[in-house]
Amino acid sequence: MGSIGAQEQNYDVLIIGAGLSGIYSLHQVRERLPSARVRVLEAAEGAGGTWFWNCYPGARFDSETISYQFSWDKELLQEWNWKETFSAQPDILQYIERVCEKHDLYGDIQFNTRITSAQWQDTDRNWLLVDETGVQYRTRFLITCLGVLSNPTLPAIAGIQDFQGPSFHPSRWPKDFDMKRDFANKRIGVIGTGATGIQTITETSKEPSIKSLTVFQRTPSWSAPLRNAKITTEQMQKLKGEYDSTFQQCASTPTGFLHQADPRKSSEVSHEERVALWEKLYAEPGFAKWIGTFRDTFLDREANRLYSEFMADKIRQRVDDPVLAESLIPKNHGFGTRRVPLESGYFEAFNQSNVHLVDLQKTPIDRITPNGIRTTDGTEHQLDVLVYATGFDAITGGFSPIEWHGKDDRPLLGSSDGETGKRARWVDHRPYTYLGLMVPSFPNMFMVLGPHQPFGNVPRSIEHAVQVVAQLLEFCQNKNYTVVEASEEAANGWTEHVIECGKGGLLNEVDSWMTGINTNVPGKRVRSVVRYGGSAVEYRKRCQQCRAAGWSGFNFA
Repeated sequence: MGSIGAQEQNYDVLIIGAGLSGIYSLHQVRERLPSARVRVLEAAEGAGGTWFWNCYPGARFDSETISYQFSWDKELLQEWNWKETFSAQPDILQYIERVCEKHDLYGDIQFNTRITSAQWQDTDRNWLLVDETGVQYRTRFLITCLGVLSNPTLPAIAGIQDFQGPSFHPSRWPKDFDMKRDFANKRIGVIGTGATGIQTITETSKEPSIKSLTVFQRTPSWSAPLRNAKITTEQMQKLKGEYDSTFQQCASTPTGFLHQADPRKSSEVSHEERVALWEKLYAEPGFAKWIGTFRDTFLDREANRLYSEFMADKIRQRVDDPVLAESLIPKNHGFGTRRVPLESGYFEAFNQSNVHLVDLQKTPIDRITPNGIRTTDGTEHQLDVLVYATGFDAITGGFSPIEWHGKDDRPLLGSSDGETGKRARWVDHRPYTYLGLMVPSFPNMFMVLGPHQPFGNVPRSIEHAVQVVAQLLEFCQNKNYTVVEASEEAANGWTEHVIECGKGGLLNEVDSWMTGINTNVPGKRVRSVVRYGGSAVEYRKRCQQCRAAGWSGFNFA
């Protein structure tokens, strides 16, 4: 294994990223290719990926803890005790660190290493990577574990550099932050009301020492109750005995969650039956109220309208000011057509006298000033701290910080303007893949949780994708293949299939990160199909068929 101080290090397998995808990829490569020289390169100073970076107040799971963890380590499943139905970030990070310790993964992870370029070497048939300090890494095979939401974006607002107080994105929250100390008697501003913003806003509103909290909302979210609870010792012991059935249940659902859609259509039942199901789901914890409703809710406009109105009434019941309540209810998309953030008192926060909403649909932001935010009506909102909860350059955006070049120097990313864009594989961030695992012209480069893969329950998707990649690497080793590449024909077919799966879904008619939109990023302002919208069960079936047919769709050398 190359020394860390060397100017060039050589490996058989390099993995970029030490989140859940990266650490499981490392474990699988070790298990299946025990003689391989393997290393993980991670930009942060610790493992955890999403759960390392996102340490903002209120950060926690919104899918059930028991379904989110790794299923492959039966011993750890029995050892580990979770505290809550939906775990908080510190507990999640501690769990990930325990996985790394238990399997001695740290020895093969190199932290504080941010890769800036990756170039396929046509002559040597390997990858040359360079980090931000200029150190080079050569590897035969490359596994990208970059994360779906790993590249934070700041808002495209004038004056963003002018603000004189502390300002940061939630995913870059200061590690030494103490809310009681650092928010005491401060006027806090938060731009953004997506999942991250909602968790941050809710937790901040509960801190009695703050002077005020002003929320700048461009697009309201259909948020719904999380209904978290503590897990008792007795409950934990019972859950440990049910893990096999828990993971089997996840494997049987279209999204990998514990929830399954009601098999009936909304139009097939009476109004009373509809409301009875909706009330039942609303009272349940987790994504049941999103995934467990009638099967046509996100396909039929009238079914979605009815459910959206039910959810709107729930918001109205929780907010004292009826005018404010209407501002918090989305008007440009139906419930569930964007990712649904789950909350624990978000709407009630606006009943506090020191929590204010600025509806940017009515008065947009003019600019950020040294002392706050000025809106187009001339109001200057005085702030001491500014939080940019403005999301991520999602999915394909995780690849953006690295300059990628494949065979014949072909770039991965490019705009539709200019010669480079015409040659890029993903023009304007429109993915082109085979099984979401590989891209033609980019040999020996595998993607875990990349575009065109299922994005339901993340660890369930990760485990499957990593296993497929590891099996493919094992196949190459057994056959003495040094090069594997997705064929154009296979990528054409898969990309068409992904697009076809998205047709008819109301989700694909709405601007969101799940449809490739981010108005803060040039080139990401036109919808595209970036995720696999078919069933995770169908995705696994197609991967299995590919393997059974001798890895059809891949070319080997």
